[in-house]
Amino acid sequence: MRRVLPFRSVPSGLLFLFLLLLPGGRAALASTIAGTAADPSGAPVASARVTVLNLATGAQVAVEADAEGRFRVPDLTVGIYRVEIARQGFSVDARTVAIADVAETIELAFVLHPGGLSSEVTVTATRNQRDERLVPLRVDSVPREQLETVNPVSTADALLQVPGVSTVGAGPYQARPRLRGLDSTRVLVLVDGERLNNARTATDRAGTEVGLADIGSVDSLEVVSGAGSVLYGTDALSGTINIITNQPSFSDTLRLDYGFNGYYSSNENGRRGTGTFGVSHPRFAVQVLGSLEEYDDYEAGRDATAEDVRPYYADGTVTQGDTIDDNFGFGFNAFPDPFNAPYVRTSTVIPTSGAKGNNLNVAGLFALGATDTLRVKYIRRRMEDVGFPDFEQPYFFQRVSLPYSDFDRLSARYERHSIAPWFTNLKVSAYYQDQKRLLRNEFPVQFPVPSPRFFPINVFRLDIQSDTEQHVNTPGVDVQGTFLLGRHVVTAGTTVYRDNSADTRTNISQMSTVGQVVLGTRGPQPVVFPSLVPMGGPTTSNPVRVPNADFQDVGVFVQDEYEVAPWLRLVAGLRLDNYRVRTEATPGYDVASVVEGATPPLPAGSLPDANGDSTSRTAFTGDLGALFRVNDAVVVLAHYGRSYRHANLEELLYAGSATVGSIAPNLLVEPETGHNLDVGVKFRSSRYAASLTYFNNTYDGFISTEIVSTTPEGALSQALNFADVRIQGLEGNAEVPIVLGRGVLTPFGHLAWTHGEVLSGTNPLSGASLAGTPQDNITPFRAMLGLRFTDLRNRFWGEYGVRLATDVERVARTLIDSPYLIPQDLLGLEGYTVQRVAVGFNIGPDARRLGIVAAVENLTDAYYREQFQFAPARGRSFTLGLNVKGR
Repeated sequence: MRRVLPFRSVPSGLLFLFLLLLPGGRAALASTIAGTAADPSGAPVASARVTVLNLATGAQVAVEADAEGRFRVPDLTVGIYRVEIARQGFSVDARTVAIADVAETIELAFVLHPGGLSSEVTVTATRNQRDERLVPLRVDSVPREQLETVNPVSTADALLQVPGVSTVGAGPYQARPRLRGLDSTRVLVLVDGERLNNARTATDRAGTEVGLADIGSVDSLEVVSGAGSVLYGTDALSGTINIITNQPSFSDTLRLDYGFNGYYSSNENGRRGTGTFGVSHPRFAVQVLGSLEEYDDYEAGRDATAEDVRPYYADGTVTQGDTIDDNFGFGFNAFPDPFNAPYVRTSTVIPTSGAKGNNLNVAGLFALGATDTLRVKYIRRRMEDVGFPDFEQPYFFQRVSLPYSDFDRLSARYERHSIAPWFTNLKVSAYYQDQKRLLRNEFPVQFPVPSPRFFPINVFRLDIQSDTEQHVNTPGVDVQGTFLLGRHVVTAGTTVYRDNSADTRTNISQMSTVGQVVLGTRGPQPVVFPSLVPMGGPTTSNPVRVPNADFQDVGVFVQDEYEVAPWLRLVAGLRLDNYRVRTEATPGYDVASVVEGATPPLPAGSLPDANGDSTSRTAFTGDLGALFRVNDAVVVLAHYGRSYRHANLEELLYAGSATVGSIAPNLLVEPETGHNLDVGVKFRSSRYAASLTYFNNTYDGFISTEIVSTTPEGALSQALNFADVRIQGLEGNAEVPIVLGRGVLTPFGHLAWTHGEVLSGTNPLSGASLAGTPQDNITPFRAMLGLRFTDLRNRFWGEYGVRLATDVERVARTLIDSPYLIPQDLLGLEGYTVQRVAVGFNIGPDARRLGIVAAVENLTDAYYREQFQFAPARGRSFTLGLNVKGR
């Protein structure tokens, strides 16, 4: 059976994209960019390195200023250029200029101030290298140099350097990002510009593991906050995170490169070592990177053993059911339900929070001609014995782990620039991604069964170990061209990928008797057996919850960057996608037994055909942004975009038992769509850098799995378009170097204020309207503040930082009113303050440098949770980082 679902048309108001395209520019043979570099006193800055990047072609030229601070870059064609100037001990400065006429000479005067500011370039926001000041969105970058000073335990931990980002989950591998109040598949994660997200990953209950990109191989992180659907398709509701891994580069002569990155953390006895070896040449470059890591269970803060959740039960805030009470109402609480048992924490060690693994990256870059390059890469990531922190008795009735998680990615990119004066760049990429993970759930199910004469009532316990191997492979192709048409830089292309998903599931079950309820002389009386009484041996079954299926996207896009005037830049885009979901007849996938006896019946057409099914949907998205250049230091931005997320395979197709009750498929669930508005201002000079952004994101048709019916086996849920919500907020950051004698003192920080509200929706449990109530998972205020001192030669630095979040006082009604409320839901609403001190030493010249970083994380050993998280966070830890670079 095939279903074709309606598409959503999004008016873009972007007619200028096609109406204003001008004829190709004239060839310029001898245009020049020249200028001077001086310090604030007017003295020349000799040997400053000047890099000129053609934004349309990607071609780059580098020169050095002479003893008088003068530089000259001749033989440039008509186009838009980014000119960056850098010198040891000074902040980096950059300008963007346009060459419009033949034989034009542009003169620039740079004043370099002592300090450590960098000038960021993004490759994510426009699919090309751009100065982030040319992008009408919030763009935050964490370069390798900053990662080395932060010395994070994981890739997710490193993302906390970005305003608006918090973490979901804990541990060295399981943590993943939440951006502007959204996480999981509502945030698009890329690796080297290619999708890491896949359609098999569950929303809310799981998410894309950024730990698949080993932190030792990460060259930089880019976070583009705001709608990213026009360039990347589904999932980029709140933003896009691009993890850029190690990239070899050409050298002037044959050169050998080597490096080592080491990490140690005292808290969990964490160890990680990453070695790098490469060879480069003017025509080729090859690099091999390998790492090993192992982490024991971590310890929470000093007050962990004070956590006692029994008061929540005493005052009735949280309840624990009784197997007999819930079914027959006898009222003696002799057989408490395993779910939600009260506990008192007796140890600071967080169980099942460790992991171990290894990583291998092999990358090559080859010059095929004067303007042609081929880049290839292979990533092999292996993790094993990965725990879900605290998912173990007594803290939870269920134990969850990843015995293994295997990830392989092979990619190749051909690039050619300067094809013609109007056709400046062509990129053709292909990749194949294969992910295989074993998810293990161990949980008890307790239920009563009366005898034929009603009494005795036997209380049985079914202990289940469920192993689900999720296997997803994804081939993908991306073709992108860049065209210089007058003052327009047009990027257009197509993307095609297909997630092929197949699950294998094995359930091993052991039935036991817990006790009985007998009819005594004074009525029903409980008889609790001293220990479980097994009923025969274990049994094995192979149910499948998600059938073999594939999720395919074919998309085309076009983006126009138009320099209307030196003070005004417009960026606009359109995208058309066709999404298709196809299922196969899969042994063990049984929908009929899950929905049998459902009252009320489920909507017609919501269930897939057991013999295979197919649905398709077409979507248009668009965006429009503007940048107003006030002066060399200040840029004002405004951006509107339409965002889109197609329901994933789990939301559409999952059929079977869940933590509570069962879940049925729903092929009728609509996509989530958003109206994303950003306005802000960016400040940048060689003396300071700052930004402030206001965003207002309105989302239609938020998907949530909610109870819709009952069966003889219990509650039955489906994924539904549950509510319309609005999330708005402010994000800002600032960094101001101050020269003090032979060093630079730099106050820095970032903040994020977020407010979420349900605009429309109905509580499925009570039928009450949710309009005007708080949206879930919204931290109202977060900040990171710090002070760094660096000597002018960058040989020594010291830093103090504090990260904080305020209490969550606006709590979602669906959380507070839920019959499945657990104590951790309430403990995760508390604010926290975490402090860090660090020192670093850099020894030797840049070509052969040894860097040492020593830090105390969570200085006061505070006991806290990242908000809305199940497990407590890591307590105090001494960390040591070692970075060796040589050539």
